Amino acid sequence: MAKAEGAGGAARGTRGTRSSSKAELERLPYSIRDVADGGLVFERLKSSIKYDWRDYVALVALYEDGTPFAVLAAVILSQNTTDKNSVKAYLSLREKIGVDPKSIAEAPVERIAEAIKLAGLARQKAEALKGAAAKVLELGGEEALVKLDPETLKRELLQVRGVGPKTVDVFLSAYRRVGVFAVDTHARRIAVRWGLARPNASYDEVSRALLEFFGPERAEEAHRLLIALGRLYCKAKRPRCGECPLRDVCPYPRARQS
Repeated sequence: MAKAEGAGGAARGTRGTRSSSKAELERLPYSIRDVADGGLVFERLKSSIKYDWRDYVALVALYEDGTPFAVLAAVILSQNTTDKNSVKAYLSLREKIGVDPKSIAEAPVERIAEAIKLAGLARQKAEALKGAAAKVLELGGEEALVKLDPETLKRELLQVRGVGPKTVDVFLSAYRRVGVFAVDTHARRIAVRWGLARPNASYDEVSRALLEFFGPERAEEAHRLLIALGRLYCKAKRPRCGECPLRDVCPYPRARQS
């Protein structure tokens, strides 16, 4: 079975080094939903791909600290960087500042930025962390992250600069197990190659398509499995279609060959 750990290295591809072309995507012969349901695809991925929770910063925060703001902070740190760097930045933040809203709100931006520099975009993320901490305290503390209904909470958190729909959806899915589907670059690429979404579809359209395909009860784990699939096989460049566990049902290899 393939493992997601250490999947960032070079891998042999199947035809060229380019990413999906518009022509290839227009040649998709069918949608994956025409030949397989989400339950079958989920079970195939689950049995074929193993990942280590310690490689996912949101899960590190969830399993090691277990508080809602710690998970939210971890997801903010994960933006536009590798999980490896975001985990290191999270552990540094926890050690040097703390991962509770009061500690973050009281710390100077410069100290936070220094603590999380391994995550990249340190100043921007430090300001997002402080904004999120201030918003949570304004809402009454960490209990608000648990007790507010998901739509209200999402609306409130989206008011924080540097917090977008994906960040909120990952938090809602990972911590509260709300049936939402977070969409990162891997999930978007795969949804398009599977014929579930148009290449120029909005975040919400891709999220809905994946949620409908997998179902809300599988959304959180399916999201992580798609990340692992994208790292191991369905890469932006040099996709390893010939080795993919879904090669018999995925329409993309056929579009590449036509």
